[in-house]
Amino acid sequence: MNNRRLGATAAISAMLLVTACGGGDDASADGTTKVSVTTFGCEIWNTWATSKGIYAKHGLEVELVRSGGGSAAVAAVLSGAADFGYVNGYTAINAYNTGFPIQMVSGANVNALPPAAPAQGVFVGKDSPITAPADLAGKKIAVNEANGINQIVTASWLKANGVEPESVSFVALPFAEQIPAVLGGRVDAAQLGYSLLGDHNDSVRSLADPFVASEKVYIATYVASKSFVADGDAAERFHEALKETTEQLEDPANTDESFQLLSECQKVPAETLAAQPQNALEPSLDMASLDRMSQQMVDLKLIQEKPDLGPFVAEFARS
Repeated sequence: MNNRRLGATAAISAMLLVTACGGGDDASADGTTKVSVTTFGCEIWNTWATSKGIYAKHGLEVELVRSGGGSAAVAAVLSGAADFGYVNGYTAINAYNTGFPIQMVSGANVNALPPAAPAQGVFVGKDSPITAPADLAGKKIAVNEANGINQIVTASWLKANGVEPESVSFVALPFAEQIPAVLGGRVDAAQLGYSLLGDHNDSVRSLADPFVASEKVYIATYVASKSFVADGDAAERFHEALKETTEQLEDPANTDESFQLLSECQKVPAETLAAQPQNALEPSLDMASLDRMSQQMVDLKLIQEKPDLGPFVAEFARS
């Protein structure tokens, strides 16, 4: 892979992407703590927790703040622009390893593992001659972010299948452009979720779900500054709210309503959302899985050695 070292300064340069105010255990007159949480848009757990008053039940008044990605989320919590940053596990580990004073305070979701249907894929054109990982050597693969979670997982999958990641060119493209780029011949494959295929389901096929080769991967976690975590119990209450939210979302009796709420947020038919393969919700953090993710980063030469994750992962958030 080119530019192997993750860009530690990316988080700093991204600070201006998030502008809402946050920080501190800011309690209102009724004892509710006001917190700001970065979001990529319409996470199912946020739509449910907000609609059902779960955050309020745990004494939190949550303001959702759009961010440009994981690095921007880390920058937001470091600058005080947000209290909780929504970020994938690899970016969070890298930021901590770089020396940023953050802690991981909750998980959100992990990749779907068998026997669940795969939620991700390495997609090629339906009539492409590429049929196996070995056929991707020397080819171009679209991912949404250079050295981001999709590139890391795909590189690990290639390596596990005897293909050196250095032999592949990863091309950063927005999700919406990836399948058109595959069909137009600008790249040979694309790694993204089934839910992002749009109207192209019948035009492509998946070689495999690369996340399975990595076992459990924390696709979404939340981090906060160490000072915020130490200043009161808002971080622990936020984690407990996500645990309660997950329990309710995993109840089959709530499935239809949860997708209806998500539909209203995303402006996509509920039946379409419900038919898409889903990643698994997991708010509690498994240290063994995070350690394995760190080892992947070492193997891919993204970091020099595995950091001690003990101080990084809050005790209350561990499984």
